[in-house]
Amino acid sequence: MDEQNTKRKIIEPLIELLGWDILSTDVELEYSVQMGSGTKKVDYALNLEDTPVVFVEAKGCDTELDRSHEDQLKSYMRQIGIDWGLLSNGREFEILRRDFSSNRPNEISLAKFPIEKVPDNEQPLKALSSKSIKSGESKQIAEKIESVQRAVRTLRTNKEGLAEDVTRVVTDIIGESVSQPVEDEAKGFVDDLIATLEEQAHRTAVTEETTKESTHASEGQYVIRLTQNGEEIHRVVGNQQAATMASLVDYLIDHEGLTDAIEIPYVPGTGQGSRALLNDKPEHTNGSKMRRYEPLSEGYYLFTALSAKDKMRYLPELPEKVGLECEFSGEW
Repeated sequence: MDEQNTKRKIIEPLIELLGWDILSTDVELEYSVQMGSGTKKVDYALNLEDTPVVFVEAKGCDTELDRSHEDQLKSYMRQIGIDWGLLSNGREFEILRRDFSSNRPNEISLAKFPIEKVPDNEQPLKALSSKSIKSGESKQIAEKIESVQRAVRTLRTNKEGLAEDVTRVVTDIIGESVSQPVEDEAKGFVDDLIATLEEQAHRTAVTEETTKESTHASEGQYVIRLTQNGEEIHRVVGNQQAATMASLVDYLIDHEGLTDAIEIPYVPGTGQGSRALLNDKPEHTNGSKMRRYEPLSEGYYLFTALSAKDKMRYLPELPEKVGLECEFSGEW
């Protein structure tokens, strides 16, 4: 199909499915964007209160999407300050989101998939729905997916070390003769874990926000609340301790000016040890590599190879540096 047929038969029905009335003022066709001395047109602008919140750029099924199409949509989003974008040729879909972790204008890919994989990507698509945009659920969906993406990057970076750790534990128990097959299986396990995490991130619904008075969490979830004078400022909920910690520290860096309030590397406790909790490279003050870590925004790294007790002991030091307190609940 050419572009016109693709829009009518695929793109516009999808916009309707996401709760946007194509015939109302909520959807503006051929939205004008001033680019330099000229004017460009975005195929669809999805509006809340007459303000665009999602840009949709469509190509025909007979057109192969490439980097230039992605850059085109990103430039439109950046010019107007739009948080969300959808690029599609009816066969492939890419969902873009403004990167709030960066001080510079930047748009990142939240999900990219073919039409056959739409059922496996219900959550990133739901983030573009009228209901999710209005309620703020879109942000929760994005934060959950981005948290898993960070975990996946960490697993890929540390795959060899994880396989060696597993091999060492097993061979200590049953002998060196099985070290090679155990290491091969351990690497396969990490690959399978990465695939599972990516699939779950795009299919599993986010937990609904609880009230400020409640600290209830679903089974298997970790909750950290940031408070000031007893009033909740921010809350993170995750299925993994390390990813939940990373989400909290990312918030402190992006919104509370944490790195201006501490010295990097940051050594917790008395500050006299060698293990850095937060650093601008994945290593400690003595040059040794962090055994496990989570990459954060602005090029920082959070050390996570700590027991749950030590995490709850040292992590509160960071919000305290910016005048906040934190509370742990759920599976902690």
